[in-house]
Amino acid sequence: MNYYGGFHDSCIKELRYTSGMGVNDDKAMFMGESKDWQVNITFQRQWSPVAVELRFIGMRAMNIAGWQSNYFGDIFSCYLAMHNDLIAGRDEDLIVWADSAGFNPKDSHERGFLAEPMTSYIVAEELQWREVYT
Repeated sequence: MNYYGGFHDSCIKELRYTSGMGVNDDKAMFMGESKDWQVNITFQRQWSPVAVELRFIGMRAMNIAGWQSNYFGDIFSCYLAMHNDLIAGRDEDLIVWADSAGFNPKDSHERGFLAEPMTSYIVAEELQWREVYT
């Protein structure tokens, strides 16, 4: 967060989602393991360093806000925290990233579908990051 200025004046440039699922040569479907479910997001910002990539491993949930009528897509601050109380009856450690510092993962579904301003968020088991040179 310190390295990337809390994502201030940044935006999602692109993302790639890979599920752990597929179909083999015998046309049998497989699920893979949790670590196979990944989301890679490249961010750019108006300050140095310009680009960073976050890799979410063991992706559990994702919501990416698209174009909105009366809002810009830039990020002013973000939320990044560990939680162990998001799955009822289990205390699994999960990482939550969101493009709003005021995000609360427990309230994320109460606002209504497509209620603006929308928030992008990802919940995963692990997080890696690296600076990307463009």
